[in-house]
Amino acid sequence: MLKGGCLSMKKTIALVLAMSMALCTIPMASFAASHNSLTKIVTIKDHIELESNSPLLKIENDGGDFGAREVIQLELENAKWLDETKLASTVEGEGTVTLTRKSDSKVEIVADNIAEGSVIKIPLKVEVQHEGEAVVSVTSKSGAVTEGEYTFAHVVEGGTTITLDDTVKFAGSAHIETLTIEESAIGSIDVDELDHIKLELTDDFKLDESSIVIGGSLIGDPSKVQVQKLDNNTIKLNFQDGALVTDLTERGEIEVSGLRVKTTSDSEEGTVYMTVKSNDPSIKTTNLEVGEYKEYEVIVEADDEPTEIFSGTYVDGVGTVDEAHELVKLTMEEEVLGSWTDGRIVNVQLPKEVKILNVIKSGDPIADEEIDENEFEFIMTNSSKKKLELTFYVSVEAGFQGDIKALVTSRGLEKDYEVVLGKAIAPVTIQTEVVNIKAGLRDQEIGKITITENKAKGIQEGHIVIELEEHMEWDHEPTVKVVQGDLEIDKYGIEVEDNLLTITVDSQSEEPSVIEITGINVNVDNSIAIGKVMAEIKGDGLIQNGYDKSLPQSKSYQLRYMGRFSKDYYVELEVANVYDDTTLVNQAQFVIGQKEYKVGEETKIADVAPYIKDGRTMLPVRYVADSIGVEDNNIMWDGKTRTVTIFKDHRIVQIKIGSNKLMVNGMTIMMDTVAEIKDGRTMLPVSFIARALGAEVEWHGATRTVTIR
Repeated sequence: MLKGGCLSMKKTIALVLAMSMALCTIPMASFAASHNSLTKIVTIKDHIELESNSPLLKIENDGGDFGAREVIQLELENAKWLDETKLASTVEGEGTVTLTRKSDSKVEIVADNIAEGSVIKIPLKVEVQHEGEAVVSVTSKSGAVTEGEYTFAHVVEGGTTITLDDTVKFAGSAHIETLTIEESAIGSIDVDELDHIKLELTDDFKLDESSIVIGGSLIGDPSKVQVQKLDNNTIKLNFQDGALVTDLTERGEIEVSGLRVKTTSDSEEGTVYMTVKSNDPSIKTTNLEVGEYKEYEVIVEADDEPTEIFSGTYVDGVGTVDEAHELVKLTMEEEVLGSWTDGRIVNVQLPKEVKILNVIKSGDPIADEEIDENEFEFIMTNSSKKKLELTFYVSVEAGFQGDIKALVTSRGLEKDYEVVLGKAIAPVTIQTEVVNIKAGLRDQEIGKITITENKAKGIQEGHIVIELEEHMEWDHEPTVKVVQGDLEIDKYGIEVEDNLLTITVDSQSEEPSVIEITGINVNVDNSIAIGKVMAEIKGDGLIQNGYDKSLPQSKSYQLRYMGRFSKDYYVELEVANVYDDTTLVNQAQFVIGQKEYKVGEETKIADVAPYIKDGRTMLPVRYVADSIGVEDNNIMWDGKTRTVTIFKDHRIVQIKIGSNKLMVNGMTIMMDTVAEIKDGRTMLPVSFIARALGAEVEWHGATRTVTIR
């Protein structure tokens, strides 16, 4: 069994060796081939002739293996050769060829002496048939030419693509974007049969063809296209002899530009369409969106959330681009063409507490721009659809808080616009504890002063200065401490001189900080006025944009052109109250939430505490009257009518529970809240009842105290 297997294997090896030797005797030219290629593959409508500029079949003798004579057959699938008079072939290089039409589908090429590197070129001048692929097959009688099938055309039913370049929003009138009617295949549009194309707009809109331009590769002579006005919204393009190109060998198109849409008195807001119709079935009836008609629309808005800016800040001055001054970008965009009339002045006005230091502009060009304190004016010169972005850098007056609104007005706009671009925030909140002091005494203690940052970095490096009123001075240096946060102050930089206290700030905070000033003693001159004692809180640690006397520019110049303000202090607060014995007797104080109240130096107790409701301080009527000297027998209650009547001097005051009317000597005063009963006592807003009885009222927010004099 093993022996037989060896014999079989030996026979196999011998056979393989014999075949190898036989192959070695065959000339290598037997495996040579030409390089065949097409210059292009076209997409063409069915039953169209390809003549000029048709695809070119190239057969290259790239290996030099052609014999002296080669016979090549070309056979078509889904196409027919044109008449023999239209057929030809050429040689690029050395050699000659002759081409003979054998049938609708076959031609024969005889190539003589085609040198190495020479190329036989055969234009595929054919008439394609039905939808599908048109293919040419190459066969060689000698085998020296590569055989194969080559697709040279995609045959389609035909048709066109009809488009407008873009749509537009408009008011009044607008340019219509270019209309393009493009063949989906060569010959889709039958130029011999195309008679007209009709263009029709939505009813109640006018189609203006006065500047029409007709072009595209299918148009031979535009002057032979007659534009016929059928009615206000319809035109007809009539194609006369010579208007169209008849021998185009690529996909062609017709372009119509220069049209305008105009509104009429009957036009209604909404989408406007153009209907395209033709006698040529390849140009199917199509509705195209021209755009949207709206009365007017300009979008004026902030492109982000409002930015926060510390009031009193001043970095680099006019021309600054520091983010400490930057408002959110104001965007103005004409959504509907014709809504923004060019050549008219546009005014952007900020609050009077805000002055413009710089404006960065992007978008369409503007002219005649001018900054005048809190206003920016310019003229838009672009006559097409407009867009402008403005970034304002501003200086905010110390003490101002709230929205920074831009009011945009112009005779070129249909309406005014108001946009919030920023929010002014106070860098700090300052609270004082108001105490009573006497004139003519030294070393009198006044209450604590607390400076609280509203945000980190609210206090700048520099100085905080507290300036007392004239006729009052600091007795000695108070205790100044940072009790919260990481703000750093110079403990050796706390100085007093006459009525000035100066605190030096070494570095800003990374977290909101609190400064407390305690142990404050003051000397009071005899000539000081009776009543409130005010202190100005100032210094470049809190305010940098006040009038600066050290600069060479005048005050008016600084205020008009440098973004500065006449106010050179951050805030003015009451720190004490100067009294004599007479004023103290005629004064009463109530504290929110406490039943104890003081009349002069006497402490009394009410049976209901003052409270705040809807932003109003509510006090018991009886105790208010008592505090200003009204005796109990001059306060009367009528349970049937639920009315309180108070007699004081020549005044008669009446209050009815549940009513917002306060009667004073028969005259009605409207209140912004109603009288109510709490714990058996009639409660009224203190400001109304006190004034009705001839008294003055003061509110001290820090201590939540009401003072009645």
